[in-house]
Amino acid sequence: MGTQIKKFSEIAKGDAVLPSSWDFRAVVNDDNLTYFVWNTQTQEGLIVDPARDDLEAIEKLLAELKSVRWFAVIDTHTHADHISSAFELSSKLGVPLLMSSKSPSTRVQLRVSQEMSLPLKAAPIHFAHTPGHTPDGLLVSWGPFLFTGDTILYGDTGRDDLPGGDPSAHYESLQVFKKVAKADALVLFGHDSEGGRVTTWKTQLQMNASLTQDRETFVREASAFVGAAPKKLKESLYENLK
Repeated sequence: MGTQIKKFSEIAKGDAVLPSSWDFRAVVNDDNLTYFVWNTQTQEGLIVDPARDDLEAIEKLLAELKSVRWFAVIDTHTHADHISSAFELSSKLGVPLLMSSKSPSTRVQLRVSQEMSLPLKAAPIHFAHTPGHTPDGLLVSWGPFLFTGDTILYGDTGRDDLPGGDPSAHYESLQVFKKVAKADALVLFGHDSEGGRVTTWKTQLQMNASLTQDRETFVREASAFVGAAPKKLKESLYENLK
């Protein structure tokens, strides 16, 4: 089906409701998701996890959203399954590429070294380290949105069998999400095989068994999982680690 641009109403599930002062677009390519979110009153916006394969759709959105003032381009972690376009996009827009301080990339311009918040008029952006899937996983929360990267997926969690994966750290990161997330937060996942779905955090707590497992069970099951390597593993890591 190729790359698609979807509005919130197309992928919202259950009790997920977008507040009137916020807007949203998801770029969906296979199971990969890039997010454009902004506040309609202040016109502040964020771009999260953009992929190079989706540059045509991204350019289309940028042309459509000319009035939005993008604050930053964020990669929630170092991707192993697709090449990020975050650096190119941040350079084009003249805004910082933001990642965890644990990111090995030399292209990162604004690094999050601890749990912190950055003030914006619409709402502060909250960041916290969430390693496990990768060492540089980052929780990003802004207004109604909660970006999970690959730490949490729809009804599941991301794999820990790729380079840098750590099931014990992943379990602790899930506890960070539980501490930060509000019940009505709109959870935005890094991947979804069903073409993109948005739920509330309350819904994920009810349906996602990984979020309620004890440490021993989670670590045992996560450690036992071994999947096929992503098709673009070597290419993605080569480019994304620059």
